[in-house]
This record gives sequence, C-alpha cells and structure tokens, in this order.
Amino acid sequence: MKIIDERKAECMLEFVRMYQINNGKSPSYRTLQQQFKLSSLSVVKRYIDLLADRKFIKKDSSGAIDLSYNVNFSQTITAPVVGEVRCGEPIFAQDNIEAVYRLPTEIFGNGEIFLLHAQGDSMEDAGIRSGDLLVIKKCDTAENGDIVVALLDDGATVKRFYKKNTHVVLHPENEKYNDIIAKDVAILGIVQQCIHKF
Repeated sequence: MKIIDERKAECMLEFVRMYQINNGKSPSYRTLQQQFKLSSLSVVKRYIDLLADRKFIKKDSSGAIDLSYNVNFSQTITAPVVGEVRCGEPIFAQDNIEAVYRLPTEIFGNGEIFLLHAQGDSMEDAGIRSGDLLVIKKCDTAENGDIVVALLDDGATVKRFYKKNTHVVLHPENEKYNDIIAKDVAILGIVQQCIHKF
C-alpha cells in the first residue's frame, strides 16, 4: 500500500494555490517535486490525483493542474505586506511596507486586509509558525478568543485576545510563554488566515 502523508497533501494544496496567485499559472510537477523533495514525479502525481479526487483541484486534458479551478482571478483586492511595526508609527508607514499583492476575493474576501510575517514560536499550537504569512483583517476591536495583531510598547505581537473587567489578556498558544497582561492595547487587526512558509 502506498502511503500518503496528509500533512504534505495539505501543504501541497496551499502551495499550489499561492503559486497560482503569485505567478498567474500553476506549478509544474517538477516544481512540486523540488519544493517538497519528493523522490519522483510519480509520487507528485499520486498527491495531485488525491487532491483532484477530493475536488480540491482540477486537472486539465493534459493532466496539468488547471489554473482557475474555483478562483475568480478577475476580482481582487490589494494587500500590503507589512514588515516590522513599531509603536508610534502608522501601520502603513512607507518604511513598514515590503510589498503589495493583488489577491482574489473568492479566497480572501472583500474587506480591508494586510499581510504580516509571523515571528517566533509563541503561537505554534494555533498552527502559526515563524516565517508564515498571516492574512489580517484590519480593525480596531476584537472578540474574546480572536487571534489579533496588537500593538504594545515594544512593537506588534500576535496573540489570542481576551477582554477582562479591568484588563486585557494576550494569550500565547505555546506553554513555554506566559500571558501578557495589559490595561489596554491597540488592536491592529484580526488574523483571518495563515499561509505556511515551506
């Protein structure tokens, strides 16, 4: 029996989607083989066939991955990639913006969003790893349990938000770290999606 690594299948699907968004075309089987360090193109085909069987992707008549299997690339939103955010600076200050992307609304919605590189391992139990690209809905309020980007004295941090009677708790999703207790924090946005870096 040929073994399928479900985590690798999930990562491959995410890679295909982001490759299509960033390059306007689908990755080749050879690109996928190199990206995921697979032993042969037949192993790549096994994963692509699995994703196609599950209706996550569609193959064209030649067997290649179809470009716009369920994404309307004609409707997009603009999203800046924000680098380091320091206290006292506007979030979209020129020095903070590393790049700007156009993203399909069918995947990312219509709201005002920005992208932020995750740093550190304090949220790894929530599936956020250092180097991941976070999709943030820009807003200044949050509900208990939301994962937020909050601005503190030493810059921005990504934590789970809880509002108490007299204070705010920013909770890390890693038992190695302690809660951050603050009287008040500035909410920059709510994490909507996490794009893993491979």
